[in-house]
Amino acid sequence: MTDHTHTPARTPARTPDPALDADLARLRALTGVKWNRYGDDVLPCWVADMDMPTAPSVTSALRHLVDRADFGYNFGALAELPEVWAQWQVSRHGWTPEPSRVRVLCDVLQGVDLALWLGTRPGDGVVLLTPVYPPFFACVESIGRRVVDCPLEPGTWRLDVERLESCVSDGDGPVTAIVLCSPHNPTGRVFTRAELEAIADVAQRHDLLVISDEIWGDLVYPGARHIPFASVSPQAASRTVTLVSASKPFNLAGLRCAVAHIGPDVLADKVAALPSHLLGGVGSPGAVASRAAWTEGGGWLDATVAFLRQQRDHVAARVAAELPAARMAVPEATYLAWIDFSGYGVGDDPSAWLLEHAKVALGVGPEFGEHGRGFARLNFATTRPVLDAALDRIVAALG
Repeated sequence: MTDHTHTPARTPARTPDPALDADLARLRALTGVKWNRYGDDVLPCWVADMDMPTAPSVTSALRHLVDRADFGYNFGALAELPEVWAQWQVSRHGWTPEPSRVRVLCDVLQGVDLALWLGTRPGDGVVLLTPVYPPFFACVESIGRRVVDCPLEPGTWRLDVERLESCVSDGDGPVTAIVLCSPHNPTGRVFTRAELEAIADVAQRHDLLVISDEIWGDLVYPGARHIPFASVSPQAASRTVTLVSASKPFNLAGLRCAVAHIGPDVLADKVAALPSHLLGGVGSPGAVASRAAWTEGGGWLDATVAFLRQQRDHVAARVAAELPAARMAVPEATYLAWIDFSGYGVGDDPSAWLLEHAKVALGVGPEFGEHGRGFARLNFATTRPVLDAALDRIVAALG
């Protein structure tokens, strides 16, 4: 194993690239956090925002809203979303949710917090399939619940059912819930029906609340298929809170709109009993954009997934050819590459080393849990010139 800690390769002088320069000029003019956290000498491939514009149908719907100065109370746009989203699930994933069980929220994480707060008790254990989306840890621990770490199989990132069973019976106190990330962030795994049925069986036998974050369900590549957890069986549906947003597939994170399909009757009653304004409300731009995405955005989404598949395959090919000590399982979903850099001896947090020596910002592996040590997450939802510039820098720094 080569130790690059003190001897980074010299980054070659940059050859002028008009396409890259044009992309960077456009992207650095954006106001979002992705392109503004770091200086202009850094290429950001960290947070899960795409660098491509959203669907024309979404832009058109928002433009009409602005052109009409239509910023008054808009309860109709919100009222339509449960049925619109349910029809999208039918057409894209073959699941028929009940619109009456849908609550419109500002954010998927708001739904995770809500379900944990109302559906578990202080001291309860909550299973996370790790490595996993970092905010899940805070959602559990900030309200006095325990994280029960259940690692996926390293390299393949498949579910070990016996390990899950053991974690649910961990002996440190009651385990009452499991938070799924399906498809899985950061690994890009799409759980198979057999895996989901195994989780449903464990949840049924141990009476677990299942909180299923399915925000990546519309960004799945050919060869895999997203199966909503609640569609596995009526028993699974009755204990599952499903959380979805148009934000990832349509690049709408700043518009703050998500939906929660609340399967458990007891939990639905608790949510209904909350003060009417406690959870806040979604603004009309988020509702209008989500409606446009879910009613008119299918063709654009298919083309975007095809483009992202090309980006994914390009990253995989370059990593295999030019970073021989790195390991990367080709993701079945998402636009995230989960790369093991431990073979380069750059420490538990390769993103810190690469930020310093390559001027590329990646997702911080250890933030995804202890099983993220040695890893970093690369967002490839950008233009090809920007992606290649970032990979060139990484290759040069580790070369």
